[in-house]
Amino acid sequence: MASSEASDPEQPGLSFFGKAGKSSGEIDQAREPLIGRDEYYKNYSVWAIILPFLFPALGGLLYGYDIGATSGATISLESSTLSGITWYNLSSVEIGLIVSGSLYGALIGSVLAFTVADFLGRRRELMLSALLYLVGALVTALAPDFPVMVIGRFIFGIGIGLAMHAAPMYIAETAPTQIRGRLISLKEFFIVLGMLVSAQVYTLVIF
Repeated sequence: MASSEASDPEQPGLSFFGKAGKSSGEIDQAREPLIGRDEYYKNYSVWAIILPFLFPALGGLLYGYDIGATSGATISLESSTLSGITWYNLSSVEIGLIVSGSLYGALIGSVLAFTVADFLGRRRELMLSALLYLVGALVTALAPDFPVMVIGRFIFGIGIGLAMHAAPMYIAETAPTQIRGRLISLKEFFIVLGMLVSAQVYTLVIF
């Protein structure tokens, strides 16, 4: 019985819990970081740490801008002077589809995010979301009719779903542990900043 238990492949050996011949104090000392906390901060400048994670967090800026700018865009779509289009006489249902188009896209993007991230990686997922942001914005801005605008909003929304997944994951996996939480919160900060910027642009353009 004893020999069968020792040879059980699912039963971890003694080496699994610690190396033989080492005291607990030696093991604890081996687990200490090679660079102390104070020395760690001395080796990095603030901008050297923030800048690589600033651009992933900017996806939140575009998302926040989209949230805040939607209300102003719906007002301009009801006026041929402000919108510059001939199909401005939209129903409330059509306006609702334009507003919710990005949300439907974000839903699809969030569902696909895990598969895309595992296949491409976090960095390429961010690059793909930026490309979708660009394509969606261009299609929306140059839309010749209502259906094309909804498609553009949907593409933009897929970019939102991917970016909101990739940005915090990328930062969390690559940022220094001492300031990881503060760097992840950059995305939330830029979402709110995007809302503020869109409100100012809305005031200048509409009024």
